[in-house]
Amino acid sequence: MAFVPDYKHDIFVSYAHVDDLAFPGVEKGWVSTLVETLEILLAQKLGRQEGYSLWMDHQLSRHVDLTPEILENLGKTATLLVILSPGYLASDWCLREKDTFLKLLNDRQLSAEQRAGSRVFIIERDHVEQGDRPAQFADLLGYRFWVQEGDGSPPKILGSPWPDPKNPQNMSYFDQLTRLATNLADELKALKQVAETTAPSTTTTEESTATPAATVTSQPTVYLAEVTDDLDADSDAMRRYLEQAGIAVLPKTWIPREPEAFRQQVAGDLDRSTLFVQLLSALPGKRPPGMPEGYVRAQYDLAHQAGKPILQWRNRKLDPTTVDDPEHRAFLELETVMAVGSEELRRTVVERATPPKEPEAASETRDAATDALVYINAEAGDLELAEAVGELLEQRGIAYALPLGSGSPTEVREDFEQNLMFCDALILVYGAIHSKWVRDQLLVLRKLAWKRDEPLRALAVLEGPPAPKDPVRLALPKMMTLDAHQGLSQDTLASFIATLEGTSSDD
Repeated sequence: MAFVPDYKHDIFVSYAHVDDLAFPGVEKGWVSTLVETLEILLAQKLGRQEGYSLWMDHQLSRHVDLTPEILENLGKTATLLVILSPGYLASDWCLREKDTFLKLLNDRQLSAEQRAGSRVFIIERDHVEQGDRPAQFADLLGYRFWVQEGDGSPPKILGSPWPDPKNPQNMSYFDQLTRLATNLADELKALKQVAETTAPSTTTTEESTATPAATVTSQPTVYLAEVTDDLDADSDAMRRYLEQAGIAVLPKTWIPREPEAFRQQVAGDLDRSTLFVQLLSALPGKRPPGMPEGYVRAQYDLAHQAGKPILQWRNRKLDPTTVDDPEHRAFLELETVMAVGSEELRRTVVERATPPKEPEAASETRDAATDALVYINAEAGDLELAEAVGELLEQRGIAYALPLGSGSPTEVREDFEQNLMFCDALILVYGAIHSKWVRDQLLVLRKLAWKRDEPLRALAVLEGPPAPKDPVRLALPKMMTLDAHQGLSQDTLASFIATLEGTSSDD
């Protein structure tokens, strides 16, 4: 059953058979593994596993032409998911699927609202030169599943030969997949809303064909400036972070290289943005004929002329005085350029892009905390202290959970991961246990963060006796330390509870 009304399938996966060949010792191919994980994420985003339909042909090597079955499924599918690679471009089969879908999409004579968003999603499995991309895909940014670690080095495909979630190097793979699932789910929801809004009714023909009222949104929007090649990975990471924070990011499409067309598209996207963000390196970027200032500087100039708030960044290890180009050296020293770490930059961008919220009434603020679940994790030697923490939370009307008291190692581990996935806040009790245990818990939390629908509202390490303690030497964003060396009281938890409530500990 499709999620979008009037369609048989929501997603059609178009890929080259060669991209799904499994490596020796690996059970499934790259494409099949990605699609299976995507199906799980989509089910979580849309609410039900059977609530949408994805179609993928697992018998590509047996076909010599588009079969009636594939033609029917293409014609009755809402969106096309393309696995773009050299293999895709070399496959007449894949290119015919692409052309057929786009022709059928055009033949449907859809309204502007039904065409809004993206009906085609591009997964860049491997590097493809911009000039080699199909013309219909030229303006689509895509989801990059490859990285190039240095000039001249071959592209490295993320998640190949198998995306082991225990390997920290695969976090970029899951970050991109989560971003894809989120955007796909949003597109399917929008298509469903339009289909239901424009569904046939008993109204007259003139009334039934009227354009639905546009949806007004106050979503903050950031223009993330195009960067030089050495900052592609940093720009992708920033885009993913902002989208996960609920902030729209422009541009959505490739910007034309011709100077006048470049300026027009940038100006148009800036009109729809609330903040201009630009990542800078020691490279000034290309300066084509007709644009002597270059693509990098032109975007800044247009933002400045439009009166947009501007936030620029350079790595704090970059010393502008070592840059040979005098114009770019001066550009790196502008007052709007921050030289900070990536985490501080991201927090600053979110704060600058998000309008301040109206202060909540005290009673409503308390409700936010009492509706939360705090997971208090501790080893056996610190369970007594953990239970005391739970009693203090209970006195404030806050729900809590402690580690599973018994069970097999598998059951204990699964319970631990479930609590990390679904709790609203976390306290790690650091008493008699070694500091490595605390580090291990924080690393597991970081690994599982991509699976959570929302980030933790509060995170703390509670230090109890004995003292002194070995430093943990690992800090996650917004993590706090609670001092219970001399005893435990409501004052010990004051800052944690204030963060959980969204207030100040001085309130």
